[in-house]
Amino acid sequence: MKIIQFIKKNIFAVALTATLTGFGMYAIADGLKSDVQAEYWFLMDAAGTTPLPGEVNEIDLPCPDDNEIPDCARKYLDSQTTGTGASRTVITSEIGNHKDFRTRE
Repeated sequence: MKIIQFIKKNIFAVALTATLTGFGMYAIADGLKSDVQAEYWFLMDAAGTTPLPGEVNEIDLPCPDDNEIPDCARKYLDSQTTGTGASRTVITSEIGNHKDFRTRE
């Protein structure tokens, strides 16, 4: 009788440990996925100093892939912007913290 109780306790402990480990791994993997942020391109004004409102698809950028002067378009992380779609804008304090940029021809 004691042996059966001992086996039952150990099986429960192993099953509980495996279950908790599985949930822990899922929570870690889910947390890592949420750290990836969307990125948005914004065209710059004529002076090349201020991002214009409204995100632009990278395919539609009128800038070459030349990264010498960041005066045509800049890429920002989601956390550096506010709003959605055509009303999305770059947060003023983040203008100089762009992730990538394009220059005018």
